[in-house]
Amino acid sequence: MTTRLNTLDDNELIRRFSIAAREMGAAVLDSGTSAANKKFQIMWDVDLILRSRGKAARLKLLPLLEEKDRFVRYYAAKKLLGLVPTRARAEIAWNAEHWFDALAGDAKGLLRAFDSGQYKPD
Repeated sequence: MTTRLNTLDDNELIRRFSIAAREMGAAVLDSGTSAANKKFQIMWDVDLILRSRGKAARLKLLPLLEEKDRFVRYYAAKKLLGLVPTRARAEIAWNAEHWFDALAGDAKGLLRAFDSGQYKPD
């Protein structure tokens, strides 16, 4: 799928990331592993393409941190942690502190790894 996505402009990639993030969050909460895995792959592929296009392209994910949907904000924050660590960490921490679901568990684990130096985002 990466090859097909590679033909899209940055704005369309961001749109697709946002849709996949929203749908992945719903799938995770519904224990829909297969659906979540498909959405994860889309987000992964979009991230790879944006990375190949440079920092400016990756920073186009930044407006997603202001989206209404917490899943979109969370998954964008994970991809932006290396670029805007303070802002991205705040979003991840909010999910860890204010929710009691699978996404909150993921956020708590990510923060532990990040704070301990085990995870070093780029």
